[in-house]
Amino acid sequence: MIPQSVRLVSMATANPETRWRQDKILESVQGNPRVSGHAQLFYKRFLSDKGIETRHFGMPDLQTVNTESPDEANRRFAQVATELGTEAAIKCLHAAELNPEQLDGLIITTCTGYLCPGLTSYISESLKLRENIFSLDLVGLGCGAALPALRAAQQYLQTHSASRVLVLCVEVCSAALSWGDEIDLILSNALFSDGAAACLLSNCDGEQGCEILHYESLLWPEYRDDLRFQSHNARLRNVINRTVPDIAAEAVKQLADKLRAVNERPFDHYGVHPGGRRVLDEIQTALGLDSERLASSRAVLRRYGNMSSPSILFVLKNMIEQSPLKAGQTAALFSFGAGFSAYGMTLRKTDQSSVS
Repeated sequence: MIPQSVRLVSMATANPETRWRQDKILESVQGNPRVSGHAQLFYKRFLSDKGIETRHFGMPDLQTVNTESPDEANRRFAQVATELGTEAAIKCLHAAELNPEQLDGLIITTCTGYLCPGLTSYISESLKLRENIFSLDLVGLGCGAALPALRAAQQYLQTHSASRVLVLCVEVCSAALSWGDEIDLILSNALFSDGAAACLLSNCDGEQGCEILHYESLLWPEYRDDLRFQSHNARLRNVINRTVPDIAAEAVKQLADKLRAVNERPFDHYGVHPGGRRVLDEIQTALGLDSERLASSRAVLRRYGNMSSPSILFVLKNMIEQSPLKAGQTAALFSFGAGFSAYGMTLRKTDQSSVS
């Protein structure tokens, strides 16, 4: 059986209304008695970096992280993730002029809170999806999760004709903030933010967009402790080693080489998970690209910070809207995260796709 063509036909994103500039966040940190003088120096350094200007948070004010218990943080995660995920999903379906009952599958990625049953239960209830919907929760993949989620949707669609799957990446990073003097905690608090992104994939006749072509992945357990979440005093605590930019650059270079070997011609566009300014700098150097080739990644980082798994989909949306990605052109996408894991995917624009 010849695999069916799978197209990404619409996209949408959502963020909490509350948005702060990095300089205002720095003012709040400097007035926080829980932050030591030593830590304040690093907050000033990281929050003054020009790679990020603003971030969104699903909480009423910045002092929430000082007062909420671990249980309250997880309840906030469940509420905000459901709200953001539902908003992104509805906008995505609206862009494709479809109703929720026309969905055949729902795949959701998240890593910033724990629910059992997972977010698919909450989102399917919110959207009033059919009870026989194919649902899949992908957890534990960290920032890289969007591309393997797209791959899982593609594989489902290659064996189910005339079907549609919604891929939804939702993160409430503010529910996983943790105070401490460790550099990786300070960096995390200066980097991450909240957001959601939805993609509608289809193999239905007449629905055009970006065709998924090739997929590659790497898993390097030897670097597991360089980038991960740990549970500390019932809270999620981010671990980011200073080696991560170099590891990410090497991983993306290897993935790019594999994808180039099967692509018909050079890529027209590149999209890289905006893990941080230095991460993008190292990857740009490793791939031998000029600054314009990663313009969408840098624009998303500057406007939103690092939203973990939704970020690469924000980048793709920016590429479709702003670059623009034209019919017949190819885009190479790269994401990476906990594990250490990394993923690469190529897409080709076939016709007009919808974004919202």
